Amino acid sequence: MDVQKVANLFLIFVLIAAGISLVIGFVVAVKSTNYKKGYICTFISSVVFLLLIVSWYDKASSNIFMGTIPWILNVIAVIIVLPLYLLVARFIFKKATKGQKGTKKKFTG
Repeated sequence: MDVQKVANLFLIFVLIAAGISLVIGFVVAVKSTNYKKGYICTFISSVVFLLLIVSWYDKASSNIFMGTIPWILNVIAVIIVLPLYLLVARFIFKKATKGQKGTKKKFTG
């Protein structure tokens, strides 16, 4: 494997993790009719995925190149984009759950 392939895999894994986190949060937000629960699930799963991916990237990149600048730039770019991603996810969940609170019926017995 070369440097560019590892960097591309890193970005692909980040995009896949973002998609999975968004779906998890969306399902939780819609099922619970509470956008905050969906947001929290997205936040937690995003951070866990990011830690796993950065750990993998660290091991894979250390086998290929010794320079830290490309590694730092890639990781910092993802960390900078994460709050923006979470903000967009929050607005999506808020919009998706708006008006659902009164439609969920509670059953007793």
